[in-house]
Parts: sequence; C-alpha cells; structure tokens
Amino acid sequence: MVLIRDTGFEKPPTKDVSHTRSRNGCSNCRKRKIKCDETKPQCTRCTSVGFECGGFKQLPKPHPRPKNAAATPRTTILDRSTTASHHATRDPAHEAPIELKIQLPRTNSTEVRSYRFFLEVVAPSLAGVFDGDFWLSEVPRASFVDRAIWHAVVSLGAVYETYLSSHKSHQTSAMRCQPGNEEFVLQQSNLAIQALINSSTLEIERWRALTASVLFTHICILQSRHEQAFMHLAAGNKIIQAMLIDGRNVRLKPALSHTPDPSIGEGPRMLSPSSHIPVSLDTLQVIIANLESDKQAINCGGLIYETNPNHSFNLWLSYREPRFDSGRVNPCCATSENLICTSRAAQSLFYGLIMYSQRHSDKLAAVVGKGDVPSLQALISGQEAYRRCYTRIRTFYQACAVETKTDTLTDSIKCASDSVTKAILSLRLILTAIRLLLFRNPDTPSQPITPPYLRSQFEDILCTSEKILELGNKNNTSFIPTPSTTQPLYIVAHSGFPHSLRLRAVALLRKYPRCDGVWDTTFSAGLVDLMMRQEQECATHTESQGDDKCQGAQEGEREVEALDRIYRYKVVFRGVRTVVIRTHTWREFLAGKPEKKALMKW
Repeated sequence: MVLIRDTGFEKPPTKDVSHTRSRNGCSNCRKRKIKCDETKPQCTRCTSVGFECGGFKQLPKPHPRPKNAAATPRTTILDRSTTASHHATRDPAHEAPIELKIQLPRTNSTEVRSYRFFLEVVAPSLAGVFDGDFWLSEVPRASFVDRAIWHAVVSLGAVYETYLSSHKSHQTSAMRCQPGNEEFVLQQSNLAIQALINSSTLEIERWRALTASVLFTHICILQSRHEQAFMHLAAGNKIIQAMLIDGRNVRLKPALSHTPDPSIGEGPRMLSPSSHIPVSLDTLQVIIANLESDKQAINCGGLIYETNPNHSFNLWLSYREPRFDSGRVNPCCATSENLICTSRAAQSLFYGLIMYSQRHSDKLAAVVGKGDVPSLQALISGQEAYRRCYTRIRTFYQACAVETKTDTLTDSIKCASDSVTKAILSLRLILTAIRLLLFRNPDTPSQPITPPYLRSQFEDILCTSEKILELGNKNNTSFIPTPSTTQPLYIVAHSGFPHSLRLRAVALLRKYPRCDGVWDTTFSAGLVDLMMRQEQECATHTESQGDDKCQGAQEGEREVEALDRIYRYKVVFRGVRTVVIRTHTWREFLAGKPEKKALMKW
C-alpha cells in the first residue's frame, strides 16, 4: 500500500505500544467487531452513537497461542472493488503490510452525531434530481478518504441542525441545537481549512478544494452569510474553469464501493497518489453552474439565470419517455431509474421555459401592458418544442399514476411506496408549474387560458406541495431524489391570485424551511412579503388617482391589478440577514419611472 502524508490528523506513532486484547466487551461491540470501553452497566461506545448496549457476558478463555506462531499485522484496504488488481500490480517495495494507527473520528461523539444528522436529514434535503448522487453517495465517500471533506461535512450537519432548530414550528427535542454549537461549527471549519492547506499534489488539491467550496457555500447560505457564500462559489467556479482548460474533465471512479460507517470503526484513511477521488468533475460542474445561476437569478430578479453552459438546462431536448416490456405479467414503469430520468427532463423543461420568458421579455411586456396579439402569437409559436416535450412527460406521469392507483406494482415498488409516491407527486407538481409557463393550454389547445384555469393551477401547486412536504425526506435504500417544491411555491407566492393563495404559499415556505441551492425558503417568504406590501402601496396610489375598484377590501388583503404587480427586482446583500431590494412594478416599468429601494431583514 502506498501512503502519502496525513492531512490534518495526528501521524502514526513510531514506537510499538504493547497492549492486551480483552474479551470482556459487551455483546453489541463484539458483534460490530470494535473495541469496547467496558463501561458498565452500558458502555460509552454504544451509547455515544445511539445504540443500545447489549450487556456483558463472560466468555471462556481462549487457548494459549504458541510462542513461535507468526503474527499477522492488520492492513487497511481502501478500494474493495479493486483489491485484486492492486495486488497484481503493486510495487515490491511496498509489499510489507502496514498497520494504520490513526485517530479515527468515531472517538469524537459530537462529530459522529453531526455526521449522522448529515446522512439522515441534510443529504436527502439537499439532494436534487441533478446532484442526488453527489449528496447521497459521493460526499459521504469523500469524507472518509479526506480529512478536509470530513470536517466540512460535520460542520454542514451542525449548521443545518441549527438552521432547523431556529424555526419554532420545527423545533423538537431531537433537533435542539447543542450548547456551543457555533463554536463547534467554527472549529470544524478551521480544521477543514487546515487540512486543505496540507495538500499532496496539485490534482488532489484542486478536487479537494472544489468539493470543499461547494460545502462551504451551503454552510454560509444556511448561516445567512451570502456575501461569504458567493466568495466560496466564485473560488469554485475558477477551479472548474482552470480544470477545463487543463483538460482534466474526466469522470473519476469512486475510491470506495460503499459508504463507511464511523460507529463500527470505519473512518478517514490516507490516500495513495494513485487512488481515485470519489467525486466527478461532471457532477461538480453541474452543481457549480446551478449555484451560479441561482446567484445571478437573485441578483437580477428571477428564478433561474443561465450564466455558463449547463447541460441540465437543455436535457429536455433529448428526452424520450421510458419504454418497458408490456408483455410481462406485471409491467412496471414507475421504477426509480425511470422516475429520476423523467424528473430531470421535467426540471430541465421548467428551466428552459423560464429562460424562454426571459429572452422574450420585450414581447411579454407588450402582451401584459398593451395586450398585443401578434406578440402573443409569436410567443405561442416559439413554444411548440416545449409543448411536445411536456406531452411526453405527461404521458409517462399518467402511466405511473394509473399504475399506482390500480395496484399493479411489483414487490420492490410496494416496499418503496412512500418514495415512489413522493416522486410521482413531485412530477405532477413540476408539470403543473410548466403549464403556468406555457402561453397556450397544452392539454386542450382549443381552451383559452382564463383566470379560473390559472387559479386551478395555483391551487393544484399548493395542494400537491403540501402533500410532498408532509411526506418528508427519509434517507433509505429506496430514496428517490425529486424536484424541489421551493420554485413552484415561489411562483404562486409571487404571481398567484387571489391574495389568499399567495399567503398560503408564503406560509408553506416558512413552515417547511429548507435550503435549495442559493434559495432559502425563509428568505423567499420574506422577499414575497416585501413585494406584496409594495404592490399594495402601488394599488393605493392608483386608487388615489381615481381608480376605486378595490376600496372595499381591507388594507393588505385587496387584490391588485396585473400592472401593479412586481415586474422585476434586484437584490444586494448587506451583511447577515440584511438585503437592499430594488423593485419595479409593471406600471412603473412601462411609464419609465425609477426603481424603488427597500431594506429587508428576515
């Protein structure tokens, strides 16, 4: 085994330490094959990770070992899938087995607890249809082959726990932040930075720094330190561009075939120069591009904004509905693979339609402000390809919906009914949001788009989102990454009607806090509240000039006209939980009036 210098932990001791092997440990530690501290009545090794101690039972003494018996030192295998090839090509100079005596993170119960919280809560919450493998598989594997990633993951788990516990509606005894949590987060972040400084080679240094930049970006966003988050994001974007220029955009194989478990003694190991990094450039490139798009969207007043070439925005162009063998006794299309593939296409189509509206904002302004029919016809004609893709996705969704309702699921799908149900509901949610972005009814083209039709779509988004959020995120073997509910809810909160539906959307954003890229649901809710107040002020100003259509409504609950809605906005972050927002209503934009400034704290 070829080893490189350690990155952030103590070096193996040079002196041999004699020790005796005890067989008096508890039954649970013996079963997990880890050293028990033999604390009675329940050992600390089990209770520190939430396991129930199995008690102590005296075992018969083993037979004495012959003195001339050869001792077999322990060895540590990094990649179980490539063990045979490693031994076939190993260097004779490194044939001597080496025992790794390093300080494992499982000895720190606080770190293990935060890591567990990351696996069970944070990773499923952050995992989307494009980066699900990164959060659920690649990051956990990387944390066990690199010290910097381990400490960054532990810090992210602690920060996310504090983020959830800060919302009283979700504050439970299991989620209450521990004393000194801020100091613990700072300590883990410093340890991650120190480990990053101790780099071995330029190649590994770039990969470690790029993965850490993504983790630190999310940490700062959860702490509402967006200015620092954008600094980490800019550093990651520079690393991506440098690696693309150098021609290192290759997908690297995982270094571990499984996700290690710290509670049974598996911890970070030292990498050899030939070991593979467990995170691919393709995945990281998509994540960085999506985060950069979210950043520009917030700054420019939109949901998405294309800054760099991102294949996730154009994936819908090549989508074809999945095929399954209809000749089988129980044909099944609602498989995990098919649901993820179709969800990616639906999310890509959603992004594509948003960017389509941004590219043709001049025609959209002519339709809203002047009712220009030729501009509307041009917008409808340009969406023909989008409608065809929508039809293919809807066909697959209808097949899955019929399949689940008629109980034709296979045994494997029945075991994962909650995950499949959530995936199908998420597909329905994104299809409803897509219908709101199409300028012609895609289901019945002859039916015009009327206010009752739009209201039914807004109500469908709210009801479906509430069902999805009630199901929650459970990280198990049947977990299926799904599109987020944040953007559809934001569409209702920003552009929906009547006013009561907008308030329901804001309430859901606050009730189920989550971080979706750069978008934070609590920030989104505060932003919509500010925009609704400004729209009411604009409507009041319009009434003072002779328009008394809304005088009977109470202040803050009246319906505002389309021209008094916020057309666009710009956000500038000023410190922690403080932003300066510049807004323009449609009426002000068409009249050429200047933007309004407002300070928001959330």
